[in-house]
This record gives sequence, structure tokens and C-alpha cells, in this order.
Amino acid sequence: MCISAEALALFLNLIVAPITSEPGRIIVHAEEIDAHWVQLEDRWCTMAPQLQGREMFAALEN
Repeated sequence: MCISAEALALFLNLIVAPITSEPGRIIVHAEEIDAHWVQLEDRWCTMAPQLQGREMFAALEN
């Protein structure tokens, strides 16, 4: 999932989770999983929704 820098800034202002950053990367330390946002040109992208979905399916198999 990729969003604009403006949309990411709005999202980060709404959440209460701790955040760390370095050039080109922002990490949201949520309760369930760390969401890594990576800058790709003028967009910010994360694989967190896909990773979280995989974890949910894996838990159902057990």
C-alpha cells in the first residue's frame, strides 16, 4: 500500500503509537506489529497490511 506524504503525515498525527524514523523510513511501533513505511520517490509505502493478513491466516491454521 502506498500513499502520499501528505496522507502519511495526517495518519501519523492521528495515531498514538510510538514512531521512529531515519531518512527514507518511518517505523510505527503498533501493539501487534511494527509497520515500516519506506519512501519511494514521492510516495510512502508499507507492506504491513499484507504481513498482518498472513499472520492472521497462520494463526487460524494452528
